[in-house]
Amino acid sequence: MLTRVLIVGRSGAAVQNLKAFLQGAAGLDVRGHVITNGHVDPLEGIDFMPEMVLLHFEAKRTAELSAWAARPAEGRPVLIVVGPGGDGDATRLAIRCGARDFLPEPVAKAELLSSVQQVRTELRARATKGRGTLHAFVSAAGGAGSSFIAANIAHLLAKHAHRRTALVDLDLNFSPTAHHLNLTSQRGLIEALDEVSTMDGDSLAGFGARHESGLMLYTSTTQHAVLSKDVPSDRLSAFLGLLAAHNQDIVIDVPHAIDNLTATAFGNAAEIYIVLQQSTLHIRNSVRLIRILRDELGVLPQRLKVLVNRASKSSLLQMDDIARALGMEVAAVIPNHYQQALESSDSGVPLYEVDRNAAITISLMNIVAQMTGEKTERPGLLRRVLPSFLRN
Repeated sequence: MLTRVLIVGRSGAAVQNLKAFLQGAAGLDVRGHVITNGHVDPLEGIDFMPEMVLLHFEAKRTAELSAWAARPAEGRPVLIVVGPGGDGDATRLAIRCGARDFLPEPVAKAELLSSVQQVRTELRARATKGRGTLHAFVSAAGGAGSSFIAANIAHLLAKHAHRRTALVDLDLNFSPTAHHLNLTSQRGLIEALDEVSTMDGDSLAGFGARHESGLMLYTSTTQHAVLSKDVPSDRLSAFLGLLAAHNQDIVIDVPHAIDNLTATAFGNAAEIYIVLQQSTLHIRNSVRLIRILRDELGVLPQRLKVLVNRASKSSLLQMDDIARALGMEVAAVIPNHYQQALESSDSGVPLYEVDRNAAITISLMNIVAQMTGEKTERPGLLRRVLPSFLRN
C-alpha cells in the first residue's frame, strides 16, 4: 500500500528540497503544500488526507506547530517535524503535538528516509492488525483466466472454507466476475466509492450482490464508459479498508493495466497472484510486471505468487523453465480443463458446484488451503457413495 505523505511548510524551497529527498522512495505517495494567505493550520486547503505529515517550520515561527497541537489527537496523521535545532520552545511544542520524530536542519537524506520508512512500517503493521486479508489476482496477458480464477477462489473461500469473503472486480466497464457467478446488483462499486466516506459495515450489502454461498460481489453496474483516472484512488483504498474490517478475505480481480486504481489494489494486497500461461508472451509480460510491482510500486518479493493456468505437460515451456525465466518459483499449477471451465463460466455456476472432485477444482482448493493455512480434505470414495442420511 502506498503511504500518503504530505510535506508542508511556509518555505517553498524547503518543501521542494524535502520532497526531492523522498521522491521515488518505494511505497510512498509524496505531495507538497506551501502555507500561504496567513493560514497557520498545516492541513488548510488540503484535498486529500495524508497518513503522515512532514512539517517544516522556520526559526521563531512556530504557529503551525501550535495549530497542530490544537487539533484533536484522534484522527491526526503521524507527524514528523523538521526545523532549526536548539529551539527549546519548538521542541516542547513538537512533543505536545505528538511528533514521531524531530529532525534538526540541515537534514541528511538518509536520515529523513530512515525516519519516514520506520513510520511507514509501523503504519502498515497497525493497519493490517486484526483485519481481513486482501488477495489480488492479475493476468500477465489478456485471456490468462485471472477473472475466472478470482471468482472461483472467492467462492471456495466462502463455500468450502466457510470464511466471510468479498470479491471486488476492478474492471469498471465489463465486470467479468459477475458473469462467472451469474450475479447482478442494483447499486455497484462506483456508487459505493462515491459514498464510502459515509458508509459502515451495515451499508456494504446495499452496494453488492450476494451469492448463495455467502460471498459478496462488488462490481461496476454503470451503463456508461468509466475511466479509471476519474475514480479517486483514495476512495478505493478507504473502501478496501472498510471491507477488510468486516471480512476475513477480500479477493480483488485486477485488470491487466497499471493505473491509479490498480496500483492502489496492489499496494493494499497482502498477496498478488500473477496468472499466466505457458507462452513466451506471458512470460515476457510477467517479467515486466514483476519488475514494476517490485521496483516501482515497492511490493515486497514475498508478496508475489505465480499461478500457471491451463497447464499442459506437452507444452514446450514447463514449470522449471518458467521459474528460471521469472526468478521465482511457481506457487501453483492449474490443469487445462477448458471444457469444464467454459461450461462453468457460461452457466455462472462455480466449479465447486459443478464438480468438486475434478482436478481443476482440487487445484483451486489447494490454493485456498495455502491462503487460509487449513488442510484441504477430499471426500473419500466410501463417503461419496454413502447415502446422505448415513454421512452424519
